[in-house]
Amino acid sequence: MSTPARQEPRTEPGIRPGTGPGTGPDAGPEDGPEDGPEAGSRYQAGSGSGSGRSPVPSTAPRLGPAARRRYANLVLRWLLLAVAVVAVLNAGLRVEVGAGVTTGHVLGLALLPLWMATAARYRHVPALLLLTAAAVLTGVWLTAASAGAYEVSASMTVQNAALLAGIVTGAGLILWLRPVLSEWQIGLVYGLGLLAEATTIPGLDNPWKYQWGMPLAVLALAAVQALNSRLAGVLTLLAFVVASALQDSRSLTGMFLVAALVLALQALPLPRRLRHLGAGRVVLLVGVLGLAAYELFTRLALSGVLGLSTQLRTQEQALRAGSVLLGGRPEMGATAGLFLHRPEGFGAGTVLNPEGIAAAQQAMGRLNYDPDNGYVYNYMFGRSLEVHSGLGDLWAMFGLPGLVLGLLLVWALVDALARRFSTRSLTPLQGAALLFTLWTMFFGPLYTVAPILSLCLGLMLVPRGEVRFLGLRRPGLPTPPEAPEPKAARR
Repeated sequence: MSTPARQEPRTEPGIRPGTGPGTGPDAGPEDGPEDGPEAGSRYQAGSGSGSGRSPVPSTAPRLGPAARRRYANLVLRWLLLAVAVVAVLNAGLRVEVGAGVTTGHVLGLALLPLWMATAARYRHVPALLLLTAAAVLTGVWLTAASAGAYEVSASMTVQNAALLAGIVTGAGLILWLRPVLSEWQIGLVYGLGLLAEATTIPGLDNPWKYQWGMPLAVLALAAVQALNSRLAGVLTLLAFVVASALQDSRSLTGMFLVAALVLALQALPLPRRLRHLGAGRVVLLVGVLGLAAYELFTRLALSGVLGLSTQLRTQEQALRAGSVLLGGRPEMGATAGLFLHRPEGFGAGTVLNPEGIAAAQQAMGRLNYDPDNGYVYNYMFGRSLEVHSGLGDLWAMFGLPGLVLGLLLVWALVDALARRFSTRSLTPLQGAALLFTLWTMFFGPLYTVAPILSLCLGLMLVPRGEVRFLGLRRPGLPTPPEAPEPKAARR
């Protein structure tokens, strides 16, 4: 009786038993020749001794489903990062697409579902978002309610509502990018947008003051910040002090000087009790420095050091109202008169009627200013409502919610300044943007302050916890809190 021949396991030609994919003690059901990142890198079946062919390595490795998903997510994140950078550039550029709506507004609103969760982790942002929505709705409602007594404009309503929404969306985009981009990188991108917009502005009486000063300052301070030298930043601010003084721009001169003084004071080895200031003491500090700068440049202007035209204008303003500030800003009288005339505000698209204009003119006349001129009739109350104050414009166009929003914006920046001053984390770029914003919120148009306000909020607000951009954060980013709670806030 013959013994049956031992059956050998069947294998593919050229592969020894027990050596192929999906075999061995650790093999699982998912292991195989076409699964996992190593798929395709094994030897292809060749002929053994019988085929005359040797094993040939595969030249086209395949990625498994998990690896493909990882690479797709990485590509998507890079694409979204590029879109976010373009959106920040457009927030500074302000290219209009129609009815006052810009490309920055469109991109900021389109990306809102992506940036809102990250931005909401920064102090004051949730309240700012809610108040902005309430203010926009109030501005539209006031416009509709004023249609019987005032001339209203639908296009002006859209333009002013987009202007207000753009402040918050622009800041939100910058906050979204902060976990992955350095401040100087954001400043360069945003500054390029500001500079590109400045090239589209027609000729003005003082181009440095109204056109070139702040865009160039943002670019220069961002470039210097890349050197990681606070001294170079302060020296750059002082250079802009000199340039602004020579270009007959008293307000910019004072802003840059106060910013340089705050940064110099921050660098001093102050005791802890003086270092950790509450928001109230920070307001007092900035106020004292601002008053000192005001007195210094008023005396320099009256003495003729800043030029003959500046001397004559300063003398006329001081004689007219008893103060250079009141004489140079008669719009404050108009704001007070309009508030007493209609405290609830007028609306985002409302144009004043003769009765409202008369109330504003009477209040301006009390400052010994003659309001019977083209500036009042055409610029302030022609086809829009402009009282030359960020806070005043917010109240006039968006009612009491707009005024509360403006006050919260100022408070948020002062609170951020207190926190950064206590940890010596205030940068020259932040200082210049902050002083410009604070000044213009009281003594300049909302349209002028809007882009710098967005930049200032985006760079200065402090996070409440860890923040990421789509799950990413750059190496070396400090783990929050970026600054400790000021004493006043802890109480």
